[in-house]
Amino acid sequence: MAILRRLLCALMVLLPVTTAAMDAEKRPDLVPRLMQLQSIYSKNWGPERFNEGIRDATVFHLSGRINPGDTDRIREVLQSTWGKLIVIDSPGGSFVEGIALGQYLKGILESQDPDIYGIFVLRDGPCLSACALAVALATSTRDIAYGDDARFVEHGAELGFHMGLLPEAQATQAVEARQMMNVTYDIVQAYASLIMGGVAPPILLSEALEHREANSFFYLRGGIRTHAMRLTPVGPPILSRPIHKSALMMDTVAALCRTAFVAAPDVRRSFVDYEFGYIEGINPDPVTTNLEDMTNLLGSRRIAGSLNGAAHCVVELFDNGTIGLDMIAGPPPCQADGRQFCAVPVDRFQPRSAPVALLADTYGCHSGSPSTRGQFWSGDLNGASDYVTDVDPTQTAVRGVNMRAQPSLNAAVAGQLRAEQQVEVSDCRIVDDVQGVWMQVRAGGQTGWVSARFLSPYRWSDLRPLIDGPAPGR
Repeated sequence: MAILRRLLCALMVLLPVTTAAMDAEKRPDLVPRLMQLQSIYSKNWGPERFNEGIRDATVFHLSGRINPGDTDRIREVLQSTWGKLIVIDSPGGSFVEGIALGQYLKGILESQDPDIYGIFVLRDGPCLSACALAVALATSTRDIAYGDDARFVEHGAELGFHMGLLPEAQATQAVEARQMMNVTYDIVQAYASLIMGGVAPPILLSEALEHREANSFFYLRGGIRTHAMRLTPVGPPILSRPIHKSALMMDTVAALCRTAFVAAPDVRRSFVDYEFGYIEGINPDPVTTNLEDMTNLLGSRRIAGSLNGAAHCVVELFDNGTIGLDMIAGPPPCQADGRQFCAVPVDRFQPRSAPVALLADTYGCHSGSPSTRGQFWSGDLNGASDYVTDVDPTQTAVRGVNMRAQPSLNAAVAGQLRAEQQVEVSDCRIVDDVQGVWMQVRAGGQTGWVSARFLSPYRWSDLRPLIDGPAPGR
């Protein structure tokens, strides 16, 4: 409490005074919107989680600048009803009040009978600065330990992190500068508490420290990096729809495991793991062997492969033709020669459905947009970096396939690709069909669409997108 009081005093001296306060209003009109969202990479939000309590919950919208005293006022409003869903947006404000708000929400979520079922950042308005820190703090370490979470970032929303700022008019005043240093240390302490509690990886603090201007932020936008930061991306059902087995060869399955591994929020990795954490699956040939044939060969519809011993990827072919995929820390419960898949006994604990969004990430079609620049996932071990890798849009067709005039199996044939032919990718699309992800390619003077499953999946296995979530305008 002494730290918070000192921080509050410093911020009241240094930050502009405003009479506006964060609003807290009931928004029953948002219920249908929230019920349409689904977790993209997890099971934390979706129809299977919508019990009677959630369906009958009161939606509160918290919006506006965060000012001293807002937490006490919001507490009074929220205590008026039992069972809550919270939507929050704010340009920021008092960091100490943001920390206090986050700790208040955290206290509810860590209680024995929490009545907050979800805290949402939607596309409608950004949650920046002190607001982002409040959302980051607002979770239960108990839930995080079991892979659960109540912090939901909509696909395309803006959750922006940065450090506390000294107003320009006071930037050269020594007394205020010393006070602001104390403020900064306490903000860092709040980030450190996230790291120590396993709520966020260390790279979140490093990224926030890179942004020290009022309008400069490290953005999480509901994509795969939001997932890697241990928050829960949510979006339309097309992103979380399960991957279908159609034309799903083992090279793609191994690549899905690689993508899940480098982005897994609860797996510890070294540089060696990033370099050697992949499944070769060379026997039988992964390019010509599909998942169904592989499960028949191994004698189990559930198989697993090791990612350098740091984790293992469990893949299951479900009866409905879709697949499940889990990334679990440690070596697999079965033995295989080298980097191969092996059979795992089937029990009642099914792996979660593998989302089409993961297939898109695997082929560099992050959030439905082609990515030509990225950063190495392994770089997270060194902290934030400006190093960016340009990716050649040239890919290889691993199997022969028809090119289509549109991203659909029902579209007219626009040409043909032969195995090992080089193509140039110009666009991509996430589509509601059994293929899931389509790439627009140019080859031999022709342009058309092919299912991503017929291209080499390994070009993006080491890179994360430069922009998390959908590209602006998509």
